[in-house]
Amino acid sequence: MYKKILVAMDGSTPSVNALQHSAELAKALGSEKVTILHINKDLPLQEPLYNINLSELMDEENREILTPAVQFLTDANIPFETHTFHGDPANLITSYAKEHKYDVIVMGNKGKGFIQEALLGSVSHKVAHSAPCPVIIVK
Repeated sequence: MYKKILVAMDGSTPSVNALQHSAELAKALGSEKVTILHINKDLPLQEPLYNINLSELMDEENREILTPAVQFLTDANIPFETHTFHGDPANLITSYAKEHKYDVIVMGNKGKGFIQEALLGSVSHKVAHSAPCPVIIVK
């Protein structure tokens, strides 16, 4: 049923729960793979920041988010791959799922950060309405 599972990870508790749910689905259904998609949002900077290496900071964030996820799926013996992109999360998640023909998207109901929570999971809302496949939203 769900041979290819796409899970959106941003490091929030709901996204970790989404990863765990994805692993349970993959085991129960004998899925081919789980793909972890982590997207760094574009920062709306008006001026350049001096003495700050943004690329290095984003790489560090990627490692902090993906390392535990990779370890979790490795320990669970679930085939997986990871991808990191920069840009608008909702658009990238839906376009990636469509382009690579995923059977389901699993994501948390809220992202990390005050703005995301104030908007009640605007990314998950957008993905649920525009995805080319079923979307499972996990609390």
